[in-house]
Amino acid sequence: MIKNNLYDKYNWDLEDLLNKSSLESLYNKWIKYQEETIKMLPIFYKSLANFKKWIKIGDETELVENRLTNYISNKLSENISDPTYLAWEQKLNNKNHEFNQKFAGTVNVIIRNKSKIRQYLKDKSLNEYTRSYEQLFKREKHILNEEQDKLLSKISINNGAVSSIFSTLVDEDIKFADAKDSKNKLNPLLTSAKVFENLKHSDRILRMNSWINFNKAFKNFESTLTQTLYYNYLRLNTYAKIHNWKNYIEKTCDYDEVTIDFIQKLYKNVEKFKPTYIEYKKLSNIKLKKVLKLKKLEPWDLSMNLTNKKIKFTVNESKSCILDALKILGDEYINNLKKALNEKWISFMPKPNKHSGAYSIGGTKGLKKYYILMNFNGTYDSVSTLAHELGHSMNSLYYCKKQKVYADTTIFTAEIPSILNETLLGLYMIEKYKDDKTLQNNFIKEILDNFFNTTTRQIIFSNFEYEANKLVNESKPFTKESLKEIYQDLNYKYASKKKKELKEPISYGLSTIFRISHFYHGNFYVYKYAIGQIAAICLVNKIINKEKNIMNKFYTFLSSGTSKSPLETIKILGIDLTNKKPYIESLNFIKKLIEKYE
Repeated sequence: MIKNNLYDKYNWDLEDLLNKSSLESLYNKWIKYQEETIKMLPIFYKSLANFKKWIKIGDETELVENRLTNYISNKLSENISDPTYLAWEQKLNNKNHEFNQKFAGTVNVIIRNKSKIRQYLKDKSLNEYTRSYEQLFKREKHILNEEQDKLLSKISINNGAVSSIFSTLVDEDIKFADAKDSKNKLNPLLTSAKVFENLKHSDRILRMNSWINFNKAFKNFESTLTQTLYYNYLRLNTYAKIHNWKNYIEKTCDYDEVTIDFIQKLYKNVEKFKPTYIEYKKLSNIKLKKVLKLKKLEPWDLSMNLTNKKIKFTVNESKSCILDALKILGDEYINNLKKALNEKWISFMPKPNKHSGAYSIGGTKGLKKYYILMNFNGTYDSVSTLAHELGHSMNSLYYCKKQKVYADTTIFTAEIPSILNETLLGLYMIEKYKDDKTLQNNFIKEILDNFFNTTTRQIIFSNFEYEANKLVNESKPFTKESLKEIYQDLNYKYASKKKKELKEPISYGLSTIFRISHFYHGNFYVYKYAIGQIAAICLVNKIINKEKNIMNKFYTFLSSGTSKSPLETIKILGIDLTNKKPYIESLNFIKKLIEKYE
């Protein structure tokens, strides 16, 4: 484990969030603003002056809330069992629920006074807020009356129940049996991270037993997970229908400003990736068989690297590598990266009880630092993760600088600058190690795997969710057997030459579909990862080919926030995802990399 002095040296400075204040005083300031908002509720629509005051208080509340929530959540990420910040988190959640009940019915008041508010929005100082209010007016038929809204608000505290149950089941109740290795020694599988680590182990028996025991653990809970997923989708569709949408999928599409027809076209376009995907997997498997000296590959072999050669990086080497790789994005971008890397935006090092994984914070409006948490371990994966998260933070920096009202992002657009950074880093490494074909192949494989994992694989998951919701809405049997059959059919549709009859233990892999946490959180969104990947690859292609005016378009895109719809925001880059061109262009880029790999 990293020594404390090294952890402190490469740690973030969260005190900037408090802005020379204390956490208690920041919390009290937030309470004060919320109470002022509540006082304005009966009168905010009665005059232009009142409406301006309402808008101003709302903006000030958001700025304070962003500092408050980010400070508490990031402190908790430093130590997930810290009793001080666990108490603060609970305190904040309870207060938020209390305020939300008092705000219930506000939307109805806004809708009832739509014509007045539209007049107020013509005022020059308020004109920028028009889009957000028009989005609300557009959903007028989906707004409940005040009594219904207040009733639903009271029971909304249960909305996270399914997600919480799933997390508890997976993190605490589902246990993986110890895995035997080739020497008959038992190896504890305490976490899924340990399983995935074992799947890269040279001991094939250990790999096999780790894979089997991991998937078997989920197979043993298939019935419970099926019921959990069923009641989650039943709840989501019931709530959508209460609000006059046909179903939950239609509701989420409406909020994302896309149509179900767009989703269907996306599925069809990604389905056309299938021949290239099959070709790549065949080529990759031939290489892997040679490296592992196997006649046949099994699921537990597929995570193995093509080489045991490892490149280790220090934090400073990682910084230099990323700055070199992203020079193509211009001096302005590089200077902003240097701020992030050198002005304590980043918590680099792992330590006991630190949040696993990596993230760049949300809720950044009004902040000066756009913090990143990661667990740096000196591998290339860590360098790539840092490049990815810096893409998110640069996006935050640009839209916070430009946008007064729409300083935010969506999953549609958020992944584009991150995947851009990650891919440019990969291309840089391919060129840097051009004299070492084995290492070069590893970097090519990384880009290719990322592409298909984020397009083909995520679309399989999205299409599964689409079909599973249809079962609920059409009152068809929602069983573990029917769900596994859908998953198997979709694997054939997008990624396989033929539908195979799977026998044990290979059939355990179908239990994968029950452990996708996104399904239990209540937001139909994994298809957006595919959109981000496809758009990012198109953008990489435009940048390395020095398309006219592309850098100006890129900076405009970064700065646009949510001032336009997601698809319109992506169009700023000259990428229209409603037609076939971006899908063909991104696939052609990948085909060239496959040729190089071959």
